[in-house]
Amino acid sequence: MKRKNLEILRDNGFNVPKFDVVEWKNRDKEIDISKYKGKYAIRSSSNLEDRKLNSFAGQFDTYLNVVPKKINKKVQACFNSINNKNVDDYLKKKKIKTKDIKMDVIIQEMVNAKYSGIIFTSNPQGLLNETVIVVGKGLGNNIVEDKILTTTYYYNRTDKVYYYDGLIDYLNKELIEELITLSEKIKEVLGEYLDIEFAIKDNKIYILQARPITTIDTSNLVILDNSNIVESYPGISLPLTISFVHFVYSNVFKKEAYRLTKNKKLVEENNDNFNNMVASSSGRIYYKISSWYTLIKFLPFSKKIIPIWQDMLGVKNKTYDDTKIKLSFITKLKIYYNTFKELKNVSKNMDKLNNKFIEVNDYFYTHFNDKLSNKQIIKLYSLIKDELLSSWDITLVNDLYSFIYTGLLKKRLNKKKYNEEKINDYISGITNIESLKPIKSLIELAYNKDKLSKKEYKLLYDNYIFKYGDRNLEELKLESETFRTNNKLLDRKIKEYRKDKNKLSIIYNDLNKEKDIKIKEDFITRFISKRAMQGIKNREISRLNRSRIYGMVRSMFLGISKNLVKEKRLRKKEDIFYLTIDEVFNYKKYDLKRIVNTRKKEYKMFYALPSYSRLIFTNKEFDKNHKRINKIVKEIEKNILEGIPTSNGKVSGEALVIEDINKNYDVKDKILITKMTDPGWVFLLINSKGVIAEKGSILSHTAIISREIKIPSIVGVENATNVIKTGDYIEMDAYTGRIKILKRGKK
Repeated sequence: MKRKNLEILRDNGFNVPKFDVVEWKNRDKEIDISKYKGKYAIRSSSNLEDRKLNSFAGQFDTYLNVVPKKINKKVQACFNSINNKNVDDYLKKKKIKTKDIKMDVIIQEMVNAKYSGIIFTSNPQGLLNETVIVVGKGLGNNIVEDKILTTTYYYNRTDKVYYYDGLIDYLNKELIEELITLSEKIKEVLGEYLDIEFAIKDNKIYILQARPITTIDTSNLVILDNSNIVESYPGISLPLTISFVHFVYSNVFKKEAYRLTKNKKLVEENNDNFNNMVASSSGRIYYKISSWYTLIKFLPFSKKIIPIWQDMLGVKNKTYDDTKIKLSFITKLKIYYNTFKELKNVSKNMDKLNNKFIEVNDYFYTHFNDKLSNKQIIKLYSLIKDELLSSWDITLVNDLYSFIYTGLLKKRLNKKKYNEEKINDYISGITNIESLKPIKSLIELAYNKDKLSKKEYKLLYDNYIFKYGDRNLEELKLESETFRTNNKLLDRKIKEYRKDKNKLSIIYNDLNKEKDIKIKEDFITRFISKRAMQGIKNREISRLNRSRIYGMVRSMFLGISKNLVKEKRLRKKEDIFYLTIDEVFNYKKYDLKRIVNTRKKEYKMFYALPSYSRLIFTNKEFDKNHKRINKIVKEIEKNILEGIPTSNGKVSGEALVIEDINKNYDVKDKILITKMTDPGWVFLLINSKGVIAEKGSILSHTAIISREIKIPSIVGVENATNVIKTGDYIEMDAYTGRIKILKRGKK
């Protein structure tokens, strides 16, 4: 295998040091050493090496820095290593007959390397879209034998970012990029999963050998994708949030499946998919995208629905397994009937859900207080959970309804030759949008503060917290502070808006202005748009209510935590977020302080990792584990970017890259650059000049809210946070989706 691969690489023009091969049939012949000058590596190339079931890794002898006069001796020694006891033991273990093994020996020019290393084109641990490069000083045998300090580079090929684990950064960015490019080219001729040995001398890369990675099993791929869900759970989420999200998604989707199929057996058969709608890796939450595709395939016209769903969620990698789901004709008929029936009744059912939510919300705040015991809180949690989960799955039908009609509306308006500007203006004409109510009420509170008595202001202030206290940045993370849990955040926000009373007045008047949508509506356009708008409106209502549900859950867990601190089971109330739901509810079984300490150490490492948009695992997702991490984000030198325009306008201004939402940024009149936004971003966007996001779609919160508050937005801009830097002066044209960097800021 080694010999064959080296010959293929050499014949395809790769920089392979010169080599000769002594074949098995010539093993007893003397080699003419007169043609050899310098030093050589003597390696085995067995007919049974580097295979899936038997790799023979490290079983045969290798010799480095061999001078010409010792070549014959070392070649014979390499041949003779076939008789080593360890080889004999390996043959017996693998049940291979001795007579079946043969070997050629490679004589290859030594490279007096400054650095040597190994490229794994996919992480052998089972992460397929991550390339791993292990490098150290000097010759490669020192790395294999752990004789020198090594540094390991982890390069995510989807996002083109990397980090390294080690004390010394041996490779500059240019060499890393060159090694990645080289490995991609080698894959084209040798196959996908390779272990490539290389050496670097005078900044020149030599390929010493390449063989398959024999430990990778691609029969059961697990694909994690953060499209759309990253808006709700950006960055790191703590264990309590992760366990709650997993529970909610599993149960809601299972109920949704039963709603559409009315077939318990079919739902149970797909239980694995329902239990794996979301997943986490290294503290970040993802959709388990393969499960989503499987379930969508049950729907009528799934081939038409999937592209619409991908566009609405902003899924960039649109490849998927298009194998059909096998269902009987009767089952298909029932699913079709139930789906159309649910879509027809979705608005009525959403009204019922919204009314039920109001009842549950009132019940909770009537019965919850900080004097409840853990037993009482857990009982209340169970009641709230059962009441809302029993019908919350209708929001998924409404999402489908919104996606279908918004997609049809865009298609129709495109056919009628309306440009993106008109289409976005039209879609933004949703009256009384629920997502905007918190900011409207807050601006009104800030604007009217001087006109109100202390008592009147206090009444409106308390009412605001009751209605909208859970809407805040990263509001769906249970560990996030909100206006409800920390009133000082609301005081700070009101003070911030009141700094510039002239701008506050302009914003107040703009938010309360009637919308004027100019577009010719025929019957079909009116029919489609009415349903699209109703779907979007209900979607926003349910999302605001969802943040309120998370507010209830947050309050209950903080109540339990307060009791656990009193019982000395936790050191401080915030520690509860490092536990899972099971650990909290069964707290008497666990050493909570020990679990929290362990998790905090893990999460310290997770925070240092880059965030990835897509991870492809074999069999099962896992968390990373490193001693030290040095994060390198690829800086891309270019001055023009493009994305999807979602709220019209053209502005120029200073860029502000938002990396840590917990920092207190001065966003006034800045163009915000971010990976994604969530509903709580409305409080930042209101004072900004515009927003550019790497993630998003026409139905993302970035798009909807920026349209409503009339600031330009462009989403789906690849590498925006790597290309644009804080302080750069940029122009964003949200009519075309084009962004120009006019002047670089000071570094």
